[in-house]
Amino acid sequence: MDNPLPDVAPGTRHDMQLLGTFHLGEFELALPIDTLQEVVGFPQAITRVPMAPDYVAGLFMLRGMMIPVLHLGRYLGLPASIEQGESRVAVIESNGALLGIGFDRTGDMLRMAGTQIVPFQRDSDTPGLIEGAFHLDDRIVQMLSSEALVHLPGIPRTVITHLARQAREQRAANRIRKAISFHVDARPMALPMEAIHEIVRLPTLEHSVLSDAVCLGWLDLRGRPVPVLDLAAFLGLDSCATTPPQVSDFEDARRVVVLRNDAFYLGLLVDDIDSIVSYTDRQLLPMPAMRGQTGVFTSCINRRDADASADADDLIMIDTAALFADAHLAHLAKGHHDLYLVADDQTRRTEIRRKRVRETWLTFRLDRLMAVRIDEVSEVIDSHDALVRPPGTPAHVSGVLNAGKALIAVIDLRSHYGMGPMQDAGQRKILVVRHEGHTYGLEVDSVESIISIDPAEKITVPSLVATHMDAELRKDMHQVAESSEHGTVLLVDTLSLMRRLTGNDEPASGTEDVPEDATPSMA
Repeated sequence: MDNPLPDVAPGTRHDMQLLGTFHLGEFELALPIDTLQEVVGFPQAITRVPMAPDYVAGLFMLRGMMIPVLHLGRYLGLPASIEQGESRVAVIESNGALLGIGFDRTGDMLRMAGTQIVPFQRDSDTPGLIEGAFHLDDRIVQMLSSEALVHLPGIPRTVITHLARQAREQRAANRIRKAISFHVDARPMALPMEAIHEIVRLPTLEHSVLSDAVCLGWLDLRGRPVPVLDLAAFLGLDSCATTPPQVSDFEDARRVVVLRNDAFYLGLLVDDIDSIVSYTDRQLLPMPAMRGQTGVFTSCINRRDADASADADDLIMIDTAALFADAHLAHLAKGHHDLYLVADDQTRRTEIRRKRVRETWLTFRLDRLMAVRIDEVSEVIDSHDALVRPPGTPAHVSGVLNAGKALIAVIDLRSHYGMGPMQDAGQRKILVVRHEGHTYGLEVDSVESIISIDPAEKITVPSLVATHMDAELRKDMHQVAESSEHGTVLLVDTLSLMRRLTGNDEPASGTEDVPEDATPSMA
């Protein structure tokens, strides 16, 4: 992936990031592809480290390198979700240090614009484990910080030594490469990493007039039509189009691997995505020519010598150039481009400019759906029972929480807005905000998602709606936004709320800086 260039507008090609996603319990997490060395099955031979925390699974050997393995689910306090034999280890490198991260399974490979990723700010110079998030379809994917992972307490520091560097240079001399492995009719196959534009979940496909036994329809990839091919049908194998494999009772394991050749796209429907595999030219074995064999198989990755797994399957490599050279597939790629292209260059430039001014909001619930600007929230934490209530504390203040660096006054918004107590408080969260040098917490029923709102979509709260609001609520709800996905969202004016809570309804002029560890005051 190219490094971002200076003075390049956000949303352009050079601002794109290639990310790999992984599943861990109920969470979907992402890592930049350029920090990922490879993804392997959980090693059978692993050596425990004496005196190490329980989230350090141990050490294993991979291509002459000793790699520590972090049991990330255990570190986060998550219950074990599947058998260890089904899990994966993503090997990352950060500042010369190597670390394996244990995940339940691999997810998608996404190409995201930098403007789509919301960074999380931290009060200290120490990087947070979660450095940002982005909204994707109906879910939120959280970005892991490779630097924070390798610096977790108790993690052995496997730094690339002189001998290891020599081995690494030797591997580079052998042209080490990466591929994405997957299954088609239970057969292990692979595509070179550089040939893949994106990997996405199988959506509901649009009808195509070019549909046939191979083409299932098309998907809209940010204004670009991508014909989706039943790769199994194209290869004469049993298709997963009608009987999808499942990774759980609810999730479809199928993925669409998107390939690009100039302005044309092809999407390949596969059973699942397995791993990221490293290989060298020395491991590529030429495919013998046989009568009747399709010309898209040119070689096979010999994995019998690999250190990752003694019983790893060899991988049949698909030649993407041969796919686009196939007369029928080339006709499908060009035909969908000509028929269904919905964004020419001028439209895309207009869309990029429009997205630049869109605002990102964090939605939550207090009987109804509300939202605050995400840049006004420094973090989201679980609701705490261990709060101290100083004498004379107002009824709408749950108490004061000692967060280490500062005292946080926690506001019960339900009480403040005249709402009854919540029956099930198990999902309650605290939105941490800062106002005039102090830190405050806004207690809400639950946090829902991150959404993007065009300022043009915001309207003043209709008087008919305002008359049914609590008097205090009307003072902070000046606008609403209509979303096709979420319906009506009440937008909280955080500045108005904080000024009234602190007894400072008027904007302060010439306010001096307040020490960060000062005790917050509430009216």
